[in-house]
Amino acid sequence: MRGSLEAGFKGALVLMTLSTSACGKVADSASQHASAPLSPAVEIATQSSITGKVTLKGAGTKALRKLVDVGGNPFCTGHGEIVDSTWRVTADGALADAVITVRGSQRASNLPEVTPLIDQTGCEFSPHTLAVQPGQNVRFRNSDLTFHNIRIARHEAGTRGKGDNIDNIGQPSRGDENVRTFNTPGIYRLECDVHRWMKAWVFVHEGIHAAVSAADGSYEISRALPDGVYVIEAWHPQFAQNLSQTITVRNGKATADFEFDFTQAFQL
Repeated sequence: MRGSLEAGFKGALVLMTLSTSACGKVADSASQHASAPLSPAVEIATQSSITGKVTLKGAGTKALRKLVDVGGNPFCTGHGEIVDSTWRVTADGALADAVITVRGSQRASNLPEVTPLIDQTGCEFSPHTLAVQPGQNVRFRNSDLTFHNIRIARHEAGTRGKGDNIDNIGQPSRGDENVRTFNTPGIYRLECDVHRWMKAWVFVHEGIHAAVSAADGSYEISRALPDGVYVIEAWHPQFAQNLSQTITVRNGKATADFEFDFTQAFQL
């Protein structure tokens, strides 16, 4: 029974995607996210400028680790346990998937040749969080032998899950790829309607100076910054408010750590 329902949903989703594309609502074009002119891009050296670590106080791995109920999905159960990606935090409080940004950052003209990729593999998005600058392309790929879709919502800042849907990409087959360009700064939430636990984020900063904290909480902004005073911020999807601090870059370097307080998070 569950298999027939899922098959019916997949078919309906394919038809929905095709029909909305035909009507121009979901165009298979990267330009659809353009809503404002891009600021000029300049060459910015690839050089480590700000480093630090992001941590979470008030809760640890054991308290926040939650296994996903895949509902008997035959493909997804074959990959073993799937851990809810809402929180990725270590026993010592290191917090992954926080985005650290520098206010007043410029767009860079010298971008890597490789287009950033968000893959769907093992019934999860990988990576869970991606930071890009306005005008960058993002590739979306299905590496699973099952149907996935990617619903893109322009996330409403300060909320847990509000925002307007702006795109829906169907990827029925392994190896399917689509490219979208994100021209407008903001936060974009990705969800798979077939596998509801699958979520990811694309953070479009105003410029190139942005980084995502790794599994050990560390981050590195890998573009040069002139010496001076800057305001930097840390964002995580489970908090309504960003953390911010003022730092001084000397000899092109600075360090800054951030600590989120679990009592201020959206409670599950």
